[in-house]
Amino acid sequence: MPSVNPVLRQLLIRAYQPCPEFGGACRDMRWKPAAGHVPRGFCGAMGELSEVDLVLVMAEPGDPHDKESHPADPEEAITSAYDYAYRCYASGKDQYHRNVRTILDLCFPGLTFDEQMRRTWMTESVLCSAAKEGGAVPKPVEAACRSRYLEGQLALFPSAVVVALGGKAAKRIKGRAYMSAFAAAPPGCNFKGARESWEAVGAAVRQRSGGAYRR
Repeated sequence: MPSVNPVLRQLLIRAYQPCPEFGGACRDMRWKPAAGHVPRGFCGAMGELSEVDLVLVMAEPGDPHDKESHPADPEEAITSAYDYAYRCYASGKDQYHRNVRTILDLCFPGLTFDEQMRRTWMTESVLCSAAKEGGAVPKPVEAACRSRYLEGQLALFPSAVVVALGGKAAKRIKGRAYMSAFAAAPPGCNFKGARESWEAVGAAVRQRSGGAYRR
């Protein structure tokens, strides 16, 4: 099973100790590893960071799946969260994961999923689920997660095409050029123009490489 890139792991593992913001701005967010509630939703960067051409930024993870569970130990928890996300994307577990796979195929046609994962980093702009799935997240939570985790992640990929999937993700990115596209999750993925926005992302990434990606 692929593992978290060590540089990203060092940055993100602070969220599993658990994150200090659970006692501050994020006091009302949920830390319940046995019920699947840990910071999560990131995946990719399976090779060197310099190989990453695409960074997909989503809003926040949805509610944990039925029977989803993670350990409380920080080292085990971050591995578990990464592995779970990888399996969901690899299998196309639900509509959201299948739509992300569509975006990856538009960006990296002809490559296997693992090859695409060497060239992509996917993350959430807020690493914990909203109180109500798909609902609003308090602005202090957005600011805390951005300053502690998101900005550090984006800084690791200065040359990559950064894409905000959905309006919530877009408003949380600060100080970095990015493309906007429709969310991969419902309801945004079902809106008119969603597919076209993903195709524009694919064109931008392929142009960055000087053409279509090949094995």
